[in-house]
Order: sequence, then C-alpha cells, then structure tokens
Amino acid sequence: MTRVQADRLDAVEDGLSFGDPLGCGYHWAEPDEVDAYGDAVRRLASKVELAVDAFERTAGLSEEVFAGEAADRLRHRAGTRHEESAQVRDNLRGLGRAVNAYSDALRRHRDGLEQLRTFAVGRGLDVRGATIWPPVETLPGDATQKQADAWEADWKAYQACFETRIELRDARRAGTRDLVRALAEFADVHPDQDKATVVGANAHQVEFGELRRAASEEALEAVQAGDAAEAARHTVDVLRRREQGALGTLEELVSADRPAEEIRAQAEKVAALHRELAQARVEASDAAATADREQAEANRAARSLAAAEEGRPRLVAEPAAHQPGTTGLRDRLG
Repeated sequence: MTRVQADRLDAVEDGLSFGDPLGCGYHWAEPDEVDAYGDAVRRLASKVELAVDAFERTAGLSEEVFAGEAADRLRHRAGTRHEESAQVRDNLRGLGRAVNAYSDALRRHRDGLEQLRTFAVGRGLDVRGATIWPPVETLPGDATQKQADAWEADWKAYQACFETRIELRDARRAGTRDLVRALAEFADVHPDQDKATVVGANAHQVEFGELRRAASEEALEAVQAGDAAEAARHTVDVLRRREQGALGTLEELVSADRPAEEIRAQAEKVAALHRELAQARVEASDAAATADREQAEANRAARSLAAAEEGRPRLVAEPAAHQPGTTGLRDRLG
C-alpha cells in the first residue's frame, strides 16, 4: 500500500460521521508479511549480538595476554565499539518487537472488520460487498408500530456498527503511532514535543524538521562559501607579494645593467604573475559575492526557523472535531 493510498483512506476515515456508509474491507498490508519484516529485524539483532560478544571479549583482554600501547588502544576501541554495537542490538530488538506488535494490530483490525460485516449481516442491515449501508432515514406517516420498531432496531444495530468501526480505526492508528515511535527511536529522530508540527509558508505546510534541515544546509553552504572566499583572498595576497617581489628583482636587474635576455625573462615573469593576479582578483570577487548571497540565505533560513519556533506565524494542523447535529433519531437512540 502506497503512502498516497494510506493518506486517502485515512482522510475517508477522518470524515466518517453517523449515517455514512461504513466500509469494512481490509486495505492495509498483510499481517503475515509485516510479521516477516519484524522477524528479519530480530534475526539481524541476533547477528549483531555476535559482534557485541566479540568486542566485549576483545575489550577484556588482560595485560598478561596483550600489553603495550597498541594493546591499550585496541582495548579502548573495542570497548567503544562494544557500547555502540550493544545499542544497535537493543534498538533492533525493540524495532523488531514493534513491527511484530504492529502486525498483531493489523491482524486484529482485519479480523474486527470481518466480524463487523458478519454482525451487520446477522442483524439484517443492508450489506453490499464490503460496505454497510445505513437504514432509511425516515418512515412514512402511515407506518405501523411493527415497522417503526423494526426501523428503530435497524438504526440501533447501525449505531453499534458505527461505534465499533470507530474503535477499530482508533486501535489501528494507535498501533501505527507505536510503530512510528519505535522507528523514531531507532533512527534517533524525535518529533517536536508540542503539537505545533507545521508552520505557514506560502500557502504550504512546512514541518519544523524541514525548516531545521534547510537552516542547517544553508548555514553549511554559507560556511563553505566563506571558506572559499577566504581562500581566494589569500591567493590574491600571495600573488600580489610574488608580483611585488618579481618587480623588485626586475628593477635590480635593470639598475645592475644585466644582460637583455635576463631582463626580458624577468619581465615576462612579471607579466605572467600580473595576469595570474588579475584572474585571481576576478575569482576572489566572484567568491565574495557568492559568500554574501549564501550568508543572506542562511540568515533568512535562521530567521524563518526562529519565527516558526516562536510561533510567528504558526499554523497547527489539528483535525476539526466532528459535531453531529441533534436529530430526533439521535434522541430516540439515546
């Protein structure tokens, strides 16, 4: 199931209200396939366990077995690797358990949908394919008491189906949140603690994580551009000193009335240095302009992040609470 399909299904479930047709078809990944992923992760954790043991034994080598500076460095590195591999092992085990728990949640969701459809059929509701349809909204004025009682019983059965469908949706989403938290722990990525997860930006919703990443990338590019500009300025300074030194040597050769060939060679060297210096000055100017642009971009990204974190402006994506209207039917059903 692609993310687009999942988002579309969740959007349908978000808009579900009393009186809507109830879908009871299973559209998510097969629980057995998800279980296989969890088992694979846990098998990987078992393999990492071998590395944990090996690093632990290496870090525990005695001085009698291996001594000296190289031995101390080996033990230190093995101890560091032992801690790292032990953390990876624990994370993989936790992730594997979370994936298996998610497969159980999906399995309960699938079985619950099947039981919901069976219940609706058993109560005589209109079930077509994987959809439970609500009873008719009104009865004719000349309906008998028997018809009214049957109509009310159908609506009570539909109400039970509706409440069960909402419970199934919430339970599945709780399982999904648990899996996401486990993935976040494994990747060492922790979402914002508050509910301000998005901010307004040109009619688009931008997550804080994206703003932080953009700000860090812009800052890195600004630093790199600044380093390039500084290197270009250093090159100009070096070439300027070399040109001045070559000019001084040329003056000394002329004053000493050296041979024309020697003076001509030194003059060509001065001309070459002058051309190289002119080119370096152009490159330094371009590098300085680039550094200024990158610094301006980094400043804007930093200001945008600061404004978002301070709440200027902030657009919180919260689902609107459903407020069903009061009807005579709702009053009769209690």
